[in-house]
Amino acid sequence: MYTKRLFIILLIACILGTWSIIPYLYFSKLLPSSPPLKEFLLLSTLQAFILYGIILWLSNVLLPKTDLRPFTTTPFLKRIVIPGFAAGILVGVFIFFLDKMIFHSPSLSNAHPPWWAGLVASLYGGINEEVLLRLFLFTLIYFLLGKMFKKSPTSSIYLLWTTNIVTALIFGLGHLPAAFQLVQPSSFEVLRILVLNGIPGLVFGWLYWSKSFWTAALAHFVTDLMIHVILI
Repeated sequence: MYTKRLFIILLIACILGTWSIIPYLYFSKLLPSSPPLKEFLLLSTLQAFILYGIILWLSNVLLPKTDLRPFTTTPFLKRIVIPGFAAGILVGVFIFFLDKMIFHSPSLSNAHPPWWAGLVASLYGGINEEVLLRLFLFTLIYFLLGKMFKKSPTSSIYLLWTTNIVTALIFGLGHLPAAFQLVQPSSFEVLRILVLNGIPGLVFGWLYWSKSFWTAALAHFVTDLMIHVILI
């Protein structure tokens, strides 16, 4: 459960995150040709306000019904900064080498936007995707599983990991539509997208429940920086 002030901060951050992805979509040739940019920006802002407003409200309703405490911030360095940066760097390097050595896709490599667009777009991953997938979806699935199965100190960890795996899988599946606008759909590309996004999703989910939402958001942001800016 969070305060009205935090609700407003997260909502504004999600709107800014929605704007941040636009240059990346433009250089990836994923931006729709119509409506015009000004109308697209206005429409995106309105959609973000409604979508994330509802998501944040539902999350605030669900959180008190679970034992999740994703907004704990103390101790700040040990809970947020150190694990967030460490996980983001390690996951970014791991995914980079996994992509180059096993799942290399020349089509996607050639379509890589400029580094500054990747830098700005990293805000979207760290803010919007974590609000949608961890704060809302993870919380929702964990709540539903807790209702379906009797929870105990022993079973709780299994429910958390089951929730984490399902959420990470959905995270990977959510990247398929955009990827298939750049490459020809195939079983290899599906596996590639699921693995390269599912592994970070598992890490971010673990950080979300074991550390805080802020830790997962920071790790996601740093991972995207590593992949789209530093290691390109």
